[in-house]
Amino acid sequence: MSQPASPPVHRPVLVDPFLALGFPEEGTIFVDATFGLGGHTRALLSRFPRLERVIGLDRDGEILDWARREWAAEPRVVLVHERFSRLPAVLAGMGIAAVDGILLDLGVSSWQLEEPGRGFSFSRPGPLDMRMDRRTEGPTARDLVNTLPEEELARLFAEFGEERFARRIAQAIVRRRTTAAFTTTADLAALIEGAIPARLRATSPIHPATRVFQALRIAVNDELTELEQALTKAIDLLRPDGRLTVISFHSLEDRRVKQAMAMAARGCRCPPRFPVCTCGQQPTVELLTRKPIGPTPAEQAANPRCRSARLRVARRLPPAPAREGSASSGRPPATREVAPARRERARRPSRPDGSLWPGTPENDA
Repeated sequence: MSQPASPPVHRPVLVDPFLALGFPEEGTIFVDATFGLGGHTRALLSRFPRLERVIGLDRDGEILDWARREWAAEPRVVLVHERFSRLPAVLAGMGIAAVDGILLDLGVSSWQLEEPGRGFSFSRPGPLDMRMDRRTEGPTARDLVNTLPEEELARLFAEFGEERFARRIAQAIVRRRTTAAFTTTADLAALIEGAIPARLRATSPIHPATRVFQALRIAVNDELTELEQALTKAIDLLRPDGRLTVISFHSLEDRRVKQAMAMAARGCRCPPRFPVCTCGQQPTVELLTRKPIGPTPAEQAANPRCRSARLRVARRLPPAPAREGSASSGRPPATREVAPARRERARRPSRPDGSLWPGTPENDA
């Protein structure tokens, strides 16, 4: 397992809105849960000089080796080779109960895409691997393509890749592997391209293999399960006024982020038919981005890979008293018509020209 001779390059995305919304002014502890080479962390340390400690996690041990060399002289940064779903255990091991900001920058880094040996890219011939962490055991994309039944392949491509021709591609894969196993990204990409009607290939804005490669990568790394587990835990690890920022790159990720944040902001989880609240759940976050923030045209021109990036931010609310009528309040039930309690409103960070970032609540009117 060799590393490139020169340091990998990765340009962080949506840095400006992240700095405006993703960390409180008085914060001191930050978790970059998808550290990579630390582009967002570098910007944050420059913007918030009072920041005392950064815990950086990454499941890719190879890129973390580069990061350790890059950040060796920065005592405030501690790097950990771990999946972000394991964040509570990592913080507990450090004696940290809560933090002021958590960032999840999902998807694949530019270096992972450009390094042929990782097997993430259909445009760079390499082995069909796609594991985020090649130092641990686990199935590769080659294993899945060469062993899964046709029905399972079709389901995987449809569910994780939202691929219109999932069954057609799965059938072509199964037919071909009876004579020769798939071993390289170029081999698989060529078969997928041939399985899609020529008239649609000519008009599609993306490569025909894009969605299948996405589906295989998600399945190999169990990415959606990882994300769901991390989202349920991250909010509980925030101090009041702490921020959870998530940058997603496709609808499967963004949908889960949106739903998790909306549920935490809603509070009550009783069925709509219940006349009173019996669960006692209170809102735990305020949504600072009711709509996701995307890259500006200038950022897309400078970094075309960021075009699908979407940023969402939630702010942790202070603990609230138990709602009337809940099992824990000891007070008589209150109907749903009771006006919600006023919440403390965070200051809305703005652009340098004074305008609000798209998606912030005051800008939705």
